[in-house]
Amino acid sequence: MVQVIERPIEVQKSIKIVNTTDLKEIKEALEIIIYVPNEIVKPNVISELLSYLEKKFSDPEYKIQVFIAYRAEEIAGFAICQIDPYYSSYSRKCGTFGWLHAHSLETCKKLIRRCEQFVKENKIRKFRGNINTPKNLGGIGVQFMGFNEPMLYGVAFSKPSTQIFEYLDSLGYQKESEYSCVYVAQRTWNKGKKIDKDIEFRYVSMKELYEYTEDIRNLANNSFHEILPDASGRNRVNEFFESFKKIPKSFYKIKSDFNPKLKSEIPQFVEAWETCNLEKIEPFAPMAFEKSSGELVGILLGLPDLFEAWVGNPITRCNVDTAMVKKGYFGKGIFSALNNIGQLTCNIFGVNYFEGTGIWSNNSRAIDTIFPHCDTIRKHFVLQKRI
Repeated sequence: MVQVIERPIEVQKSIKIVNTTDLKEIKEALEIIIYVPNEIVKPNVISELLSYLEKKFSDPEYKIQVFIAYRAEEIAGFAICQIDPYYSSYSRKCGTFGWLHAHSLETCKKLIRRCEQFVKENKIRKFRGNINTPKNLGGIGVQFMGFNEPMLYGVAFSKPSTQIFEYLDSLGYQKESEYSCVYVAQRTWNKGKKIDKDIEFRYVSMKELYEYTEDIRNLANNSFHEILPDASGRNRVNEFFESFKKIPKSFYKIKSDFNPKLKSEIPQFVEAWETCNLEKIEPFAPMAFEKSSGELVGILLGLPDLFEAWVGNPITRCNVDTAMVKKGYFGKGIFSALNNIGQLTCNIFGVNYFEGTGIWSNNSRAIDTIFPHCDTIRKHFVLQKRI
């Protein structure tokens, strides 16, 4: 006779979704569930995210909700859902979810359903993620390539074993926009060596950069000829400036003897260095102007890798996040020249790694200009659904 051993039936624990603005509760949940590739950086990531949420919670007009999933008393999932008035997708208003973590399909489903409900209540039908705001901290998209690469400030990071793709696919979300990150393997781009004599380059201080805020915004509105899928809006410029302000003061000490005329044979580069106080400039923001009109016609906006500073190391890496050139000035080598002077100038301060990030696969001009000089090392997808 076969002996039947009776086992107690395991009681299925139900999942509860909590909407909270309690920063202490959010902090405890993040410490348990959020994945950060470099554990040493994790406390800083959480602290920065909490500061962002505290600021948004204090604005009664800003539409944002934080959801935590509990299975019994255990943290099972997390998501932030918001409707940023300055965020759009293909020039249309859009809701976003980000920092999505879920231990199971059931948890993900319940989190996303609560997010969708919030967005629909605000009469929004397009919903995208992961958009991990603030972008400088969390980046955009779910990573699917390049997990062995070190973290880089402003680039999204995902757990290599993530099942978020499968979960969201089963919930009707489609991989809509693909973004690449590329290692800038070629230090000098030939097209940037021959520059029109009416183009000059400048580096300015943080205080002066603020004075150019509207000029930079106008340039952004003018230069992006394609309808971009994930536009950050008018606050994006200030987000760069806020990151510059977090750079340790020790960074600005020039690391070696510097002679402009030995650094480059290009007159405009030498002039840019000789007409500024190098230890007072922001090296991550080279600008190009038309001499005759004084108009800003191009700029590169990079992000210092603050993750390095957070672990006590010098900043040696740059996220080349945004490049803008005014319409009518394409094909004149301005973008390549900004890359060349940008790399040379950052080298003076000890930065020797450059990665172009968030390059949309449908942006043919960016692909044609950037990819020949670079190696693709990371990729991300943003998923979308009409709800």
